[in-house]
Amino acid sequence: MNKRITLGLAISLLAIGCAITFILTWTISLNSYNSKIASTDKYEGVYKKLQEMDATVRANYIGTLDNETLENAIINGYVNGIGDRYAQYLPADLYSTYQKTISGVITGVGFETEEDGSGYLKVSKVYKNSSAESNDVKTGDMITEIGGKSVLSMTGDTAVKRIAGDVGTTLTLKLVSNGEERTVTLIRQQIDVESVTYNMLENKIGYIKITSFNAKTPEQFSNALNSLTSSGAKSFVFDVRHNEGGLMSAVKPMLNRLIPAAAAATAEYTNGVRKTLIETDSEESVSLPIMILTDNLTQSAAEVFAVALRDEQGAQLVGTQTAGKAVLQSAYEFSDGSALILTTANIIPSKSERFDGVGLKPDYIVELPADTPFDALTADNDLQLKKALEILAPGSAPAPAESETSAAGE
Repeated sequence: MNKRITLGLAISLLAIGCAITFILTWTISLNSYNSKIASTDKYEGVYKKLQEMDATVRANYIGTLDNETLENAIINGYVNGIGDRYAQYLPADLYSTYQKTISGVITGVGFETEEDGSGYLKVSKVYKNSSAESNDVKTGDMITEIGGKSVLSMTGDTAVKRIAGDVGTTLTLKLVSNGEERTVTLIRQQIDVESVTYNMLENKIGYIKITSFNAKTPEQFSNALNSLTSSGAKSFVFDVRHNEGGLMSAVKPMLNRLIPAAAAATAEYTNGVRKTLIETDSEESVSLPIMILTDNLTQSAAEVFAVALRDEQGAQLVGTQTAGKAVLQSAYEFSDGSALILTTANIIPSKSERFDGVGLKPDYIVELPADTPFDALTADNDLQLKKALEILAPGSAPAPAESETSAAGE
């Protein structure tokens, strides 16, 4: 039986519904407002405490304060508190350097440094075709003086700024290497970063080493691939050892030369939304056997490159477990030219399990001699490369030796 209601009752019910909606909306808005007020009050307390501390320090501290260093330390304290192990705050000058680095063109004398426990700076990387390389600056060299002034008298930021400078200007450094001290004068210049090198090995195996992923890497990689294939390469070894990643956008055009049409990786953002990160659309791709060399410094874009080739092209990995950095980072630039590098998404491979914090386990685990530095590897002592060549040799299907461990099928 149908039941009818009067017009008056209908209006009353509508009014009650509107009242309930208003109350719920008002309650939610009030909670949001109270939450914002509480958050604002909390931060006001922090700001007040900082002001009190600053006043106390300036009134009583016997040393000299560097306001810029202090400001950067406060900001870095916030970044450290986020809990993002990859987050970084970059002051304007360092962000400018970062942008040049990922563009594939840098300005300077041609090396990178890291702080050493002794208080000095240690050369961590030397770029090819640079003033540093031509003056025999080596990885591991200790910088003790910059422009005649001891590094011990500077903060890390100040030392890095003294090394930087305009193209054409000179830089005098005192270096200590193997206990010997020497002085070098370098010229700051514009350097095209060589991130890809290659050559043809025995049995027509094309070897391509990728040291980083920057804006120029895809073109360099494509040139290497074209040269080796036109020379009759029958298989490839891609070496991404000691490759700490770089531009994720550089990976797609490289994989596009190697993988048929596929969604090679997905990004999962904080709100649960997933977007295709790397999608290849190649109709003609290289269908030759591929081995990839990895180590514990293979990370980020280099890991995505490796796992995509394993998932979509059947490539095998040789070496040691990778670093396990499967996250996407974004740069947010501020009005003063500084920037925050923040982790914004997780990276999900197309077929493999997630590897963030775990790393990629090679199909053939091969350790290098413990007493041999990576930059001192040769054709005779590079056991990882030798293993890859052994696997790719015509008619060869080697089982791992006793000193190695196969991860295939695990």
